[in-house]
Amino acid sequence: MCVKLRYGLLISILLISGVLIAGCSDQVPADSIPITTTAASNEKYVAGDIIGKTASATETMSYVITKYDSSTDQYTRQMLYKNPDGSWGHFINNRTEKVERTLVEKVYPVKIGHVTVSAIPFVTSTVPPTVATTLSGNAPGISGISPTTGGSDATVSVTISGDNFRSGATVKLLRAGYSVLYATGVSVPSATKIECIFSFSKAEKGSYNLIVTNPDGQSDTKVGAFTLGDSPPVISGVSPRQGALNDTISLTINGQNFKEGVKVTIIKSSTEIVCTSPVSTDSTKILCNLDLKTTNGAVAGDWNVTVLNIDSQQKGTWNQKFQITN
Repeated sequence: MCVKLRYGLLISILLISGVLIAGCSDQVPADSIPITTTAASNEKYVAGDIIGKTASATETMSYVITKYDSSTDQYTRQMLYKNPDGSWGHFINNRTEKVERTLVEKVYPVKIGHVTVSAIPFVTSTVPPTVATTLSGNAPGISGISPTTGGSDATVSVTISGDNFRSGATVKLLRAGYSVLYATGVSVPSATKIECIFSFSKAEKGSYNLIVTNPDGQSDTKVGAFTLGDSPPVISGVSPRQGALNDTISLTINGQNFKEGVKVTIIKSSTEIVCTSPVSTDSTKILCNLDLKTTNGAVAGDWNVTVLNIDSQQKGTWNQKFQITN
């Protein structure tokens, strides 16, 4: 009786163990279950976002994001213009460009609006057709501007050459994504010449397009005509103010915006004497040696003093003269 009971218990245990083993064999090991992950999205902007440098941007044009390519981590952007009522916007051409995402988000950190890209119209001309009947002559044509460079936070007088300029014309410098720089004191002494003044207070450095618009609305644009860079050197004083022929003198030049690499010269007619060993102790003072030997071309008389910042090729001239005496 006891033996049969033991055999019965043993068979029951084996049957239960078999059932448990069979049930476990249908389960998939946890480490073999695939885990679905979602790739992190890096882009800050989406198609239709209008981007700017500040939230209070007042520009008449800016970039709009038209696409983001995750495989290259690049945005495709296009220049978007404001409508006459101040709303965004319209395209004037189909030109787009691809730029690295990190660069775009660094330079243009603010979203200033959003549009539906597919609904943005192309406007090839901002002059109404009716204006054509009131045109008073040929459109202006720009051939050049002098100077072609200026310094930030400086005021520069420029002369624009060309043809068909008319009294009452407006002049401006334009760079994509930045505020328009309007000229003041615009004077049109002839149909081939315009004189005006630009004040570059807090203006961004870079290349600007020059636009001249006649009173009848006709205009011309010279792309990349003007470059805004560092402020040019300004000479406020020279000591000593004179030197004797065949002497070598230690010259001190005071002023502003001097760079570490400078070239100091005195000039009379076509003769130029270079000051040797120039040292710019700071942005306001230069020390150098001036050799006034006749073998260098020195002659008695008044000479112009100039300072050239070599890296930016910007020059400043003293409004007085250095005198070489006998």
